[in-house]
Amino acid sequence: MKISYNWLQNYFEKPLPTPEKLKDVFDFHSLEVEGFDEVMDSSLPAQAGEKVTETVFDIKVLPDRAHFMLSHKGVAEDLSVLLNMPLKKSEIPPPPAPTIATAPHITIQDPQFCRRYVGQYVEGITVGESPAWIQTYLEAVGGRPINSIVDATNITMFNIGQPLHAFDADKVVGDIVVRTATDGEKITLLDGAEVMLKAGEYVIADTEGPLAIAGVKGGKRAEVSASTTKIIVESANFDPTIVRRTSTRLNLRNESSKRFENEITPELTLQGMSDMMALVKELCPQAKWGPVVDIYPTKAQQTVIAFNPAYIEERLGVKIPETDIKNILERSGIAIDSKWNLTIPFKRLDLIIPEDIVEEVGRAYGLEHITGILPPQTEKPVEVLSTYYLSEKIKNILAGIGFSEVSLYALVAKGDIETSYPLARDKAFLRKNLADNMMACVEKNALNADLIGLEAVKVFEIGHVFSKGGETISLSLGAAQIKKVKGFKPEQIITEAIQALNEGLAVTIAVPKNTVKGNYVVCEINLSELVKSFKSSESYSDLNFGSTSENRYKKISPYPFMVRDIAVFVPEGVQDTAVWEVVQQGITESKANDLLVRHALFDTFKKDGKTSYAFRLVFQSMERTLTDDEANGIMEKIYTGMKVKNWEVR
Repeated sequence: MKISYNWLQNYFEKPLPTPEKLKDVFDFHSLEVEGFDEVMDSSLPAQAGEKVTETVFDIKVLPDRAHFMLSHKGVAEDLSVLLNMPLKKSEIPPPPAPTIATAPHITIQDPQFCRRYVGQYVEGITVGESPAWIQTYLEAVGGRPINSIVDATNITMFNIGQPLHAFDADKVVGDIVVRTATDGEKITLLDGAEVMLKAGEYVIADTEGPLAIAGVKGGKRAEVSASTTKIIVESANFDPTIVRRTSTRLNLRNESSKRFENEITPELTLQGMSDMMALVKELCPQAKWGPVVDIYPTKAQQTVIAFNPAYIEERLGVKIPETDIKNILERSGIAIDSKWNLTIPFKRLDLIIPEDIVEEVGRAYGLEHITGILPPQTEKPVEVLSTYYLSEKIKNILAGIGFSEVSLYALVAKGDIETSYPLARDKAFLRKNLADNMMACVEKNALNADLIGLEAVKVFEIGHVFSKGGETISLSLGAAQIKKVKGFKPEQIITEAIQALNEGLAVTIAVPKNTVKGNYVVCEINLSELVKSFKSSESYSDLNFGSTSENRYKKISPYPFMVRDIAVFVPEGVQDTAVWEVVQQGITESKANDLLVRHALFDTFKKDGKTSYAFRLVFQSMERTLTDDEANGIMEKIYTGMKVKNWEVR
């Protein structure tokens, strides 16, 4: 979801932190910022020749907070808690008072699906182009300006999170009813596409048929256009599961359905109508309003949680003063009585149990301030799971002989079991083996062997595979011999690994049939069968879970690397370190120290009283793709240094 920085700023008197600092607040406390962009803001004044831009965040709101944070107001309220910055009073004027008696007649057939429906009739409107500020805000967050009335519904939705829809009142025939669709019933949507509905899906209809698919998309028949002078506006609340099922089946995912699918409180519908009509009054001051029709069969109840502040320390392991806890909760809109009964705001559907309150306080307090504490060791012995123990034992053995573990995709292009809604064509099936992906993995690692500094690729994966016969666990081994050794084949790497497993596990694994592709070899072993004959330990103590690696992650450049080899004859007695000093000097003179990511002496031999040293140099930039001219220029500097020494470059 896209969030406008300027839009957020409208909620605060004090200036917000910079976008960069705000990103850290989001990332460490509430949601993930996937990126932010600078976009044009034509609604703000600019000096001659100056371009005015604003920052738009691309945020990832997780489902547990989507109830209230799929809106600028929800994000602003969360920031108010995290930054301890009060929100300024709303600048939205009150809705216009009714001036005519005309009102829509509305019926809800299934109150379990339609929890609340608010409708209002307006006449005397003029539909035109929206003001620049509305268009700018809509475009900034990925919306598309259409006309003043439709834009008013969308700007209200992006602001407070309540979807709305406007119908051309002259095109609505009779009463409005929220009902189930009949099997095979058709509707032409706003984009002109015709879809066929199924029983169990819901529509907003009049006496002539569907006007919209409830919670999903509007229909073409009652579309608001430039000729519209009367409208009926709906602000409703629908069952999230049914909306999700309908939008998924019809492949109609949009901003409205996304909010209904994640569930919003019915208490928001009336506010949505109020804010929308205040905006319509600003756009069409000459319009006349009918009374608000509000059908609310079963009023939502606020959640009340009996809470003990001591529970925070029990769960987080850190003591937070009660006054701080109370302050955080009250900033979140939670009412607290003298017995610490917490009355939760309607919009916070994510706060249900005491553990939710612990999380709410913890993230506002700052998880970075909480020190991890291991729980006390249980007296009851831990049950050893044979499959898990075997898998971990195999990992230890293979890691001990130089293998690296990989985790590859379980979704692949071909298989026995197809997924219902694949993310992509090449991820439409569950894998029926590990070997296919392993072969591709070995190939990619072999291509990057010089960059990684490998003389041989040795990788393994333990994972679930899915065939017509059911789900099993497999071990796949992959190998490639990068540095050529006379008489040595990569199959020997697999054979040696099997021997190590047999010795370490005290089992007999026959060397499986290998899949060989050039210099690459892969095999697969069924662990579900092996575990039947494997004698597990009575504890996990020999798996060394307490030990940690000294290895640390280092970012890899996304740009290609370049390899250059240099071999030189030097007088006998000259050491390789002296030769490397000359190589390094040439690199320094080329100002390329940051580009040399790996080097190795890969060959040495003596002939006719001279010694030959061969070095492999790997160059790569973190910022760009290197050119041959750059690499060749570095090598020329090195060659020059060699010639000064009267060494013979081979």
